[in-house]
Amino acid sequence: MDLYGPWLAQLRKGVVELLVLALLRSRGPLHGYGIVQELEELGDLIAGVSTVYPVLKRLEADGLVDASWGAGDEAGRRKNYSITGAGKKFLDEGTRQFDDLHAALGRIGGNR
Repeated sequence: MDLYGPWLAQLRKGVVELLVLALLRSRGPLHGYGIVQELEELGDLIAGVSTVYPVLKRLEADGLVDASWGAGDEAGRRKNYSITGAGKKFLDEGTRQFDDLHAALGRIGGNR
């Protein structure tokens, strides 16, 4: 029985929004596939195409990212995403919460 697969999937879902927002804050506007590539470079645990695009859609619907179509013909246009002011506030608070959880795990003895 694979106990780690479902747990890792849940963990990814919980932090991928923060990762995407942090990436947009640090790198500036990026298209969806560029975000996927950047996250894949961070390692296997992060996120792939099937995770990132739904997250971008949610972040846009929540007003945490803006999306605009780049120049080019219909086939060559890419949707570019950038973090909004609300997205920066969300990232700051989410990062603080994540850091607090990590610190609590360390206090309990979860860090090696």
